[in-house]
Amino acid sequence: MPCRGRSVQALAAAAVLLATSLIFAAGAHGREPLTAHSVQLTVLSVTPSTPVRSQTPQPLTVAIKLTNTTDQSFDKLVIKGERGNPIDGQRALEQAIADPRPPDSQLAGAFTTKQPVTASLGPRSSTTARYPSTTSTIAANAGLCMCQNRIYPLYFTAHTTDPSGGDLVVGSAQTYVPAFGDSAPRPVRVSWVWPIIDRPHRLTADASRSTPATRPVFIDDNLAASVATGRLDRVLRVVETAGRLVAMTLVIDPELIDELAVMSAGPYQYQSGAKQLLGAGSEAAARWLTRLRRALDANHGLAVELTPPADPDVESLTRNGLAWTVGLSRSAEARVNGALGGRRTSTDIAWPIGGSLGSDTLTAVVRQGARTVVLSDAALPADAKKATAPNALASLQTPAGPVLAAVTASRIQRYVAPVLSVGGTGRADLPKLVAEVAIRAVEEGATSPYVVIVPPREIDPSEIAAQAILATAHEFWSTSLTLSAATPPTVQPVDHGQLLPPAADGATLSVATIDAAEKFTRLVPALSTMLSSTDANTLLGSLPEAIQRAESSAWRADPAAGARYADQLNQRIDAIASGVEILKPSGGTYTLASSSSPLPLVIRNNLDVPVFVRVRVTSVNGLPGFSAAEVVRQAIPPKQRVTLHIPTHVERSGRFVVQAVLYTPNGVPLGSPVILSVHSTALGAIGVIITVSAAAVLLLALLIRFIRRVRNPEPAPGTAPPLITP
Repeated sequence: MPCRGRSVQALAAAAVLLATSLIFAAGAHGREPLTAHSVQLTVLSVTPSTPVRSQTPQPLTVAIKLTNTTDQSFDKLVIKGERGNPIDGQRALEQAIADPRPPDSQLAGAFTTKQPVTASLGPRSSTTARYPSTTSTIAANAGLCMCQNRIYPLYFTAHTTDPSGGDLVVGSAQTYVPAFGDSAPRPVRVSWVWPIIDRPHRLTADASRSTPATRPVFIDDNLAASVATGRLDRVLRVVETAGRLVAMTLVIDPELIDELAVMSAGPYQYQSGAKQLLGAGSEAAARWLTRLRRALDANHGLAVELTPPADPDVESLTRNGLAWTVGLSRSAEARVNGALGGRRTSTDIAWPIGGSLGSDTLTAVVRQGARTVVLSDAALPADAKKATAPNALASLQTPAGPVLAAVTASRIQRYVAPVLSVGGTGRADLPKLVAEVAIRAVEEGATSPYVVIVPPREIDPSEIAAQAILATAHEFWSTSLTLSAATPPTVQPVDHGQLLPPAADGATLSVATIDAAEKFTRLVPALSTMLSSTDANTLLGSLPEAIQRAESSAWRADPAAGARYADQLNQRIDAIASGVEILKPSGGTYTLASSSSPLPLVIRNNLDVPVFVRVRVTSVNGLPGFSAAEVVRQAIPPKQRVTLHIPTHVERSGRFVVQAVLYTPNGVPLGSPVILSVHSTALGAIGVIITVSAAAVLLLALLIRFIRRVRNPEPAPGTAPPLITP
């Protein structure tokens, strides 16, 4: 009987279990099954990004975002962390980042908290959990032991309980911290390059303020908002914060500083459609420049390198046979020096857009004084078979002399923009950026490694940017130096291979921008030849700088804006070139009465200054029978018309279609040819011959008739004719 009783109890228990399972199955009907990816884990931050080297426990907190991707609720998720397999080299770090995996049981380490970390999640909802732990160089004291000089992966998992009571992993994530516990590393030397660059905001650099009509005119008023609370304000905040502790190289476009100096000096206007409105950025520009001067004065570790004005796309220009200038006009140089408070600047650094250039462009920048050029490792790829990453300094030879190359690493650069930019990944990817730099301190080497880090030219930095700079260049395992200081013997160049040219189909300035630049480069110097030196300075003085603004590297990223800018500049130049014109006759036709009659042409000068022009008249399509002397240099007074009598030569009568063209004194045409109709009533050479011949025949006939009459005179009236005898 006892056995039978136990059997009944067992059957009852089985029935209850079966009923419970059926009830759960009925309740779960239609729900998504749980998997290892049901909850998405995202590491939001690791604080601090580099744990402190200490024998006493120091706090380390990881913020994790949990997102439920299912329609089920989780009443209690348990977040667990453990230290992953220690990473001791670049290749291992790349593998870990590319393919995060649970730690090996024999290599995993403790990463504990005093209290369990839990969270609850409703269907399709998110929450944030904090994983608080400690670090120490002594294993017994810490939640995470900093026992080796390695990069430590921190591996997190989210756990729930399945219907049978078992543990189920429903999500995972991995991040990284550099660990230096057994010995002080050789510090990584880091050069941060920080761009203070913006696209051009004016056509010409006129700065006269004598009347509202002559105030400086900008193409927009975007700078006002940018320096007040926008992108350039945030760019400067990074300098003010990180520049206090980190040596940085500021790459500044002097065109931007000059624009702000002009804005800050007083009233200015900007173009808005067909109207010119009063600008509102004078005070904001003045405050921004004051902040910049204070930052430069307070932080002597900041080096100022100037780009060529308007930061032209030097590679695109060289490819198309165009040049650029490094220097500023006297007035612009005075304004820039004043705006920077007399701070010493240099043009020793060349930074081609994209970190890539061809050998001809490299030679050109070296001829213009560059001592260091910032390139990517796509342009100078080091030997990929080497176990460790090489120092970011190479020596190159050019026909213009040697130059150093500061070479960025794509493994580091891929995280710079996402971490530093507004709307980027921020703190979530900061540990990866830190790990990519710190791995160079982990790897064994005879000397301290050297890296160069550059954000995009148009960087819009978030509040994380300064923290990222400090986390990579101001730790116990890193130190900072400027590019100008990264030279032998401080940093020794290493072999990075041969310079690879940019891809032929790679990004460049648009065809429209290049075509406009070629036209401007040809036409503006030609226009100066038709003016006196004083008038040329007045009328054309700032156009060469405007041409370089049209060639700015900023237009590569925004071809449409570049085309609009080039069109506005084209209108400005065409207004000068078309200020002198040939007027057609009111009747539409010129009449020439002789083979050498002069052709009257009326030249009108609509400009406020006198001009000198050449005039050439030729028959359309080179048809024979008409030619005209060329007027080599003719003065046309301002706002006046001048009638020129151009010597011509025609060889036949009839109608000719000719074209008259104005040229600058050096032979560049001004505007399109003017088509004229010329009617000649003069006899040509053949007509003259025929006429003369006919006259000669007529005279000969008259002469013969006269002779006959003399020999045989007619009888007088009333007399009989003489008898003729046989």
